[in-house]
Amino acid sequence: MKPLTVICGYLGSGKTTLINHILKSTSFPIGILVNDFGELNIDKYLIENEDELTISLTNGCVCCNLNDDLGDSLNFMLSQKVKAVILESSGVALPVKMSNYGTSWPGYKLSKLLTVVEGRTLKQLLSDKFVSKTVKSQIIQSDLIYINRYNDFDLELLSSMNPVYKKEEELDALLENIFIETDTVGEILPFVEEHNSLKTEVLLFDGPINQEDILNFLDANPGIERLKGWISDSENQSWLVQVTRSERDFTVSKYQTTSRLVVIYKKDLNKKILYK
Repeated sequence: MKPLTVICGYLGSGKTTLINHILKSTSFPIGILVNDFGELNIDKYLIENEDELTISLTNGCVCCNLNDDLGDSLNFMLSQKVKAVILESSGVALPVKMSNYGTSWPGYKLSKLLTVVEGRTLKQLLSDKFVSKTVKSQIIQSDLIYINRYNDFDLELLSSMNPVYKKEEELDALLENIFIETDTVGEILPFVEEHNSLKTEVLLFDGPINQEDILNFLDANPGIERLKGWISDSENQSWLVQVTRSERDFTVSKYQTTSRLVVIYKKDLNKKILYK
């Protein structure tokens, strides 16, 4: 039986960063299944793993229903020389639904339901009428929380919902038992998950897009929850773009591709600034 660890967490909380830490700190091969919310799976290209051991699941959020991609991928990993599998869920998936794959899929046992929380946006997310139920459910339903970029107030708020957590400076302790089988699945809250409150769209560009264009686009669309992808500017320089509620990052990229972005948002999207 292969241990399956499910990693949840709201959009931009740091799931991919944590997975890369796990891969760097583990001596044995690990299979990674990545389920992005949008049609383009950007996260697959950001995970530092062997190509054949990282699989993109792009046929929708697997929190809602089993699809052929996930079933085939779980079976494929059973045939590989991996000692564990990590399923990185979409940013709006519920841990208790994801746990079904570790408790019922042949050949697997559930090791951990882990949710990643970004402390500095936690209060804001919990007060947001569109996403608060999803974020609270992710925290309450997990058997372990990993919190990063936090202060003391964030820890108090988190512990009132789930007292079992590791801070970013306790990463080594988290890694020691991340593949150990869990005994419990967290509480199920009496409401449904809120995929319908969020929309996603893929933006493709024929010509150059500069950082200033992206910043103006963000300012014109305050309902954007997450934006990620690559752009190529007027100097033919490629940039990895990562936007969350708390950050707007542009990192020089060697990945040469056409400009393409995935946008996840709550309200109507004004694209006139980008498509002049």
